[in-house]
This record gives sequence, C-alpha cells and structure tokens, in this order.
Amino acid sequence: MVEQFALSSGNNCQLVRIRSGWIPRYYLLAFPRSQGEPSAGEVAEMITIGVERAQSIASETLGDPEAFGLIYSGYSARREKGWHVHIVLLGNRWRKAWLYLVLAGKNLLQALGLRRDDAPRLS
Repeated sequence: MVEQFALSSGNNCQLVRIRSGWIPRYYLLAFPRSQGEPSAGEVAEMITIGVERAQSIASETLGDPEAFGLIYSGYSARREKGWHVHIVLLGNRWRKAWLYLVLAGKNLLQALGLRRDDAPRLS
C-alpha cells in the first residue's frame, strides 16, 4: 500500500505500509529525500495528514479511530535520513507494550553499535 498526498507547497509525501514481523500494522508517512527537508509548514501539514490517516485506518481496521500511536523522531534521533512519521495501530495495552519493547531493543542495539545508525553524534 502506498498513498500519495499533495502538500499545499506543491511538494508531496507518501504513506507506505511497512511489512514487519516485529511490528504489525505499521505505516510510515515520509517526505521524499529528493525534495530536501520539509519546511515548518510542510511538517505541520504532514503531522495533520498522519493523524487523519491514522484515525481512518484504525477505524477501518480495528473499529476504533483512536487505536494508534504516532511517533516522530527529530533529526538527531532518527536512524534513517529523511523526514518521516511512524504510525502504528495498537488496539490494546499489550500491543503498545510490545511496540515499546521492540523500540527499546532496536535503540539499544544501535547504541551498542550492533545495528546501523546514521544519526548525527551530538555531545
């Protein structure tokens, strides 16, 4: 699944379903790297699109428009280059706990240098 969204600036973003065995029902709303970094207005517009699409997908999939989590990692905290927002359909506390466990494991591996991490090093 890939959905394209035109932003008011003329740039676009896309919502992609990520197939992951570790995190089910996971989507990424991304600003293509070829467009550079988004402006503050584009970021705000994309977060709005992210929330609206997350509510819609959660309602269609789980019957609850509020059963999702939205994660934005700033430039210094992201592993992948390029601006993006993670959308994860949750549904219950166990799925939320599982998500946080997977994220903690991923970040621990990156901190130990056992998983690729291209985030800038800040002192």
